Amino acid sequence: MIDFTKEASQSLISTSSSAMSNSLMNASSISRASSFSQSSSESEPFNLKFITEDQKYFSRLMEDLSIVDNMCDVFDYDTEASNSFDKQVLDIARQVTLKHQVLNQLLQSEIEYLDDLFTFHEIYTLKIQPWLHNATDKDLVAKFLSTPYKNQLDSMFQNIHTIAMTHKAFLIELKERIQLWGPTQLVSDIFGHFYSHLNAYEPFILHHPDYVMALDTLYQLPCFSKLIQSITEKNAVVKVQDIVYCLHVPLHRLSVYNKALNQLRRYSDPAYPDYTALHSMSSQFKQLESKWADSVQDCQSHLMVLEASRAIESCPIQVTHQRRLLLFAHLIKVDLDDITLTSDIRMYFLYNDSLIYCKKLKDNKKGSMTDKKLTYKGTLNLQGADIRQLAPSFCAKMCEVKKPLFRIGKKSSSSSDTSSLPGTEAFGFELLTSESNLDAMSPLHQNYQSAMAGAGAPIRRRHVLRTKSQLEQKTWFDAIRKAIAIANAQE
Repeated sequence: MIDFTKEASQSLISTSSSAMSNSLMNASSISRASSFSQSSSESEPFNLKFITEDQKYFSRLMEDLSIVDNMCDVFDYDTEASNSFDKQVLDIARQVTLKHQVLNQLLQSEIEYLDDLFTFHEIYTLKIQPWLHNATDKDLVAKFLSTPYKNQLDSMFQNIHTIAMTHKAFLIELKERIQLWGPTQLVSDIFGHFYSHLNAYEPFILHHPDYVMALDTLYQLPCFSKLIQSITEKNAVVKVQDIVYCLHVPLHRLSVYNKALNQLRRYSDPAYPDYTALHSMSSQFKQLESKWADSVQDCQSHLMVLEASRAIESCPIQVTHQRRLLLFAHLIKVDLDDITLTSDIRMYFLYNDSLIYCKKLKDNKKGSMTDKKLTYKGTLNLQGADIRQLAPSFCAKMCEVKKPLFRIGKKSSSSSDTSSLPGTEAFGFELLTSESNLDAMSPLHQNYQSAMAGAGAPIRRRHVLRTKSQLEQKTWFDAIRKAIAIANAQE
């Protein structure tokens, strides 16, 4: 499960694809190759031993290069031309090495991804399906087996297995090509063959919302929770990911191959036979990722509704086919009695129809197996709400540092609670919500505004939320404004 308690602003658009999708092409791998090259320069003048650890392939490369050297001697190139040629040879050798590194990193990533998929099949599919067929629990029969969700769950298991077999075939081809690696080795053809089988992902993406609904229905049944707990305990030695994990990872897998192809193309000389084909394959993978982008984002936003409902105790937001989680982040609730305070940090969840806030749950009791890490505290009504920018003068006052000797009606706070956030600027927005006044008179407080004092009269409540940056402010402001429009349209 995703840890919603971390002190970091999250946006499903920007982080869902990168939070769990590991980047293959980090700079550290290149720097390691560079340091290896320097360390081997004393024993081997052209720094070529880092190309392969296999002595057979290294000897073959050295024989090829010696033929080139002999040709240079025969034609008696001048010194300047010879140095230029040597530099070209070294550049090509380094490009071959870098491409080899990219493929090895892709190979390792593919092994890990495939291991996750097959572990999911062995740990969950092969245990849950027999359990469902032999079910005797009345709630399970009435609330799940008698609904279409049983077929959707079978479809999920089947589609994930089909995806796994597609990647298994690609992994075999990738291994074989790396074992035969050399300066003239081609790789675009295996990517082309792999691309032709990526339609295995389309049913998975198409029916993803149904899979989310099926899992949500199962998680609400105590008998299923006991089964998952039993499976986890029996496989404690193995690193078992949550069952929801395999609904997340396939959504963002395509970006891994886009990055790999970009690197392979970058490290290929335009005269290299595979360059044009790599450029073509890179374009095709990018187009496919762009084609799936909206659907993937929608699936991810829907899946996060399920994740949030499992992480929040007493969460009032249920999983539905239409509900999506747009943003979640730690924001500061500004105390209008002292707007410099930064201690009231809450976790806000913005759905396409609701805005709720939570607090971190205290340590669970010993022996508790719950995954919940937050507790629900309240909902901000978006129907009839209005969002506004903060005045510059108000933001300036938020940055003032005040350390009063005492505070009436407030808990004593440490100096860190009464000081402003680092920096000279404050960012945030103001949200005015409509609420029903149940008292005979509306509260006489600056947080409330009411045109009528009678019981039942609507009142306007003012909420000022502080963000960490101007970008976060803009992201939340735009998203909440859209959510308000949706809520008002449904009224």
